[in-house]
Amino acid sequence: MKLKYSVLVCFLFLFAKGQENKEFKENVQSAINNRFPTTRMFDLKFENYLPTDFDSELFDNPFEKGEIKNHSRFSASANIPIIKKQRWNITSSFRYRYESFELIDVVNKVDSSITFYDYKTDYHYLSGALSFTYFSQLLKKPIVYNTSIIVDGTEKDAERIKGFFGATIILKKTERTTIGVGLIVLVDPTSPVPASPTFLVDHRFKNSKWSLDFILPQRFLFKRDLFENGRISLGSELNTSGFYTYINQPGFAKVYDYRTIEINTGLTYEHCFSKSIIATFKSGLATVFNARVSERGKNTNDYIFSNKQDGTGYFSIGFSFNPNLDKRAKP
Repeated sequence: MKLKYSVLVCFLFLFAKGQENKEFKENVQSAINNRFPTTRMFDLKFENYLPTDFDSELFDNPFEKGEIKNHSRFSASANIPIIKKQRWNITSSFRYRYESFELIDVVNKVDSSITFYDYKTDYHYLSGALSFTYFSQLLKKPIVYNTSIIVDGTEKDAERIKGFFGATIILKKTERTTIGVGLIVLVDPTSPVPASPTFLVDHRFKNSKWSLDFILPQRFLFKRDLFENGRISLGSELNTSGFYTYINQPGFAKVYDYRTIEINTGLTYEHCFSKSIIATFKSGLATVFNARVSERGKNTNDYIFSNKQDGTGYFSIGFSFNPNLDKRAKP
């Protein structure tokens, strides 16, 4: 399960304003849809990275180096409610991602007889999930339990089944400050850790339009409303991405899993065009600090290929649709 998605699901309760189950659930759903585009009913996003140099290793030995001239990514997601009750619901989620790379001036460091060469490659990633969410109270404090089963793969075949369980509780809720903690247990042998604690602080500064939005380990942002229907955010976000690749060569497995972890630091602007449509623009510096290829089903620490690349600029634009969004709410 991708770390970012796990964290978002476990923080469904983020701005809950009431203690009654019905009110709590309605506030939860509105808050999460408002904050995270990938959890809205439909979301489309295009991302593009500026050119950057890369240097890779295969089996801990020098392999290739060159320039990633163009790296783009298109993603689409849908979240469809199946059953909605007062204290629990079941939701189906679908994800599609298309990733394209254009590499130039590539040097093979294994065979010096091979001169510079260029090539392009692209990948398709698909996933489907079924999630169960239960709203309750613990020690008179709101708590949300969530469990999900995920199947992912490519346009050619389904590759893996995985899942996670999460629980999150609000420890403090005042007019200006929300503090919560949670735990995510991953049912995924490829994850480097079996479980991960989570922690959040949402604080609106006194006599200021700015607020702090901190979710460990996913984001550290300063936010404020801008214009009548906009919001600007400054800070850093942790993002993960990946896809499956097929290698038809002797001595290699058939299917490998490519995963990257990067930190995006910069500016985000969100604009609400209507009660259900929000546009999002992001730009800044992308720093990839972990890019590895491991055999399908193997732990990511047991990798055969690693790639290092310089930090580079990026931008993204997205549109999301959610018919339940309150028209008075900011994005």
